[in-house]
Amino acid sequence: MILWIPNDWKSGGLYGFFTTVVVFCLLIGNHSIAQPVEQKTAGDLDWEIEQIRNGVNWWNYRGDDLFDARLSINMIEVQSDVAGIELQIVYVQNELIKTSTLAVQQNALAAINGSFFNIDAGGSVVYMKVKGEVITDGAIRGNPYTENGGIGWNSDGKAVIYAKPAEGWHSLYIQNLLSSGPLLVYNGEARDFNDDPFNQNRHPRTAVATTDDGRLFLVTVDGRSFQSYGMTIPELARFFVDLGATNALNLDGGGSTAMYIREKNVDGIVNFPSDNLEFDHEGERAVSNAIILIDK
Repeated sequence: MILWIPNDWKSGGLYGFFTTVVVFCLLIGNHSIAQPVEQKTAGDLDWEIEQIRNGVNWWNYRGDDLFDARLSINMIEVQSDVAGIELQIVYVQNELIKTSTLAVQQNALAAINGSFFNIDAGGSVVYMKVKGEVITDGAIRGNPYTENGGIGWNSDGKAVIYAKPAEGWHSLYIQNLLSSGPLLVYNGEARDFNDDPFNQNRHPRTAVATTDDGRLFLVTVDGRSFQSYGMTIPELARFFVDLGATNALNLDGGGSTAMYIREKNVDGIVNFPSDNLEFDHEGERAVSNAIILIDK
């Protein structure tokens, strides 16, 4: 290709401008522009799925296809209409016990750590009601943002995730309730979240979610390691929306994040708890409460 450029252009600024435009156009013509890579959603991941009993499945994912982050995710899916599973809140007061120990004591099929607690003295710092008895009213000066949702159920065992009523948790007729927060998804929509490190930085996370077709998800996301970065709260909400959850609730995370499945891995712990700063199954933190699944 021969380019003719007027002599009077060569002495002025137009020469450089003209040359730049021509070179750019030639580059565009000879090279295709890279198209953006479509990001996968929670439902598109290459999950490994194992049935641990009828109506209860263990989903496991490790990879870097979600949120441009390396992630290790474990999820227990309970198909409530066929599983024959009883949900329970187990707890201790004035002490701390590992989630796996709480599960073993009750011969649980599976468990995840529960809501926020006093890491020094033990005991829940959020509203908790078990079998009709209020165990704790919540911290007097607690952060309402970490108690704006709750998971509860009556004797039928069907889990429901609630937004905190304006009149308070005492106004809600429910036999079992564990409050926590932030509420991630409500009526199918991701919520708005405060712009602070708890929400916007990636951390290990524990969460629960329900769907319109009667499924319950118990989820742990590992973090604080090069093998799994963790999720932000907005990412966790997006994860559940893409998974088809109607409502979802964040529980206590960080070093508390733990998932137990009977007869799996080290002491039943299937995720990689971060409290020992190692990517193994042995870094489990002692906590004050947990949600467990009991075979009926």
